[in-house]
Amino acid sequence: MGKASSSKKVARAAGTGGGRTNRGRVPWGYYSVIALVVILGLVGTVASRDRRLSQINNQGATAPTVGTVWYEGYAVYECGKFVPAITHAKDPQGITTGSPPGQKADPASYGIIKIAPTVKATAGKNATLGVFSGAVGMKLNAAELQVPGGKLYQDGDKCNGVTSHVYVRQFAFVGDTTGTLENVDPRNIPLTNGVLLTIAFGPSSDKNKIPPPPAYVNTNLTALAAKTVTPTTTTTTTVP
Repeated sequence: MGKASSSKKVARAAGTGGGRTNRGRVPWGYYSVIALVVILGLVGTVASRDRRLSQINNQGATAPTVGTVWYEGYAVYECGKFVPAITHAKDPQGITTGSPPGQKADPASYGIIKIAPTVKATAGKNATLGVFSGAVGMKLNAAELQVPGGKLYQDGDKCNGVTSHVYVRQFAFVGDTTGTLENVDPRNIPLTNGVLLTIAFGPSSDKNKIPPPPAYVNTNLTALAAKTVTPTTTTTTTVP
């Protein structure tokens, strides 16, 4: 083999990164590291959220009883806009918002469901979003949404020309921007201490974009959290 021929082979090998062996090699190590970083990030995010959800669930593990005082944030979101908070509840059984009829509304209660059952009919598993909607005069079910004095939206009506539906998205804590879409009749959603709900009417394409309640609701819920009263168990010790 001549010297010129050998020189050409060396040049070709250099141009392909060292010959046939390196030319077809896939950088699996690099891809594995990238995949591992992505997976660890997702696991960390999910684990953090699950821990917080577990805290909320444990806090609300005992359904509200007569004498309990809980607070939950809410807002109504119609065709891409929040409507004003309901300022007066009509029901005297403890699932309320705002101030009693005839009294001046308190802005500190706007966007807040006060869960303080006074009778067994609104306590325990009976403390639901349906009880609240009935108390404030809001029409709410799987196919209808209407705030007091507002427009009646029915399943199939259109928002900005797009067929729309009733949805409820729950946010586990103040600051949660992801939320969970509820898949049951809104009337059957249990009321829970410290969480937030957005009751919405909009197109299905936007159901995963339903925002949490406005900032003032977060502010009010945070301020009221310190006043939350939960039942306590008294243990009596007998000294022999």
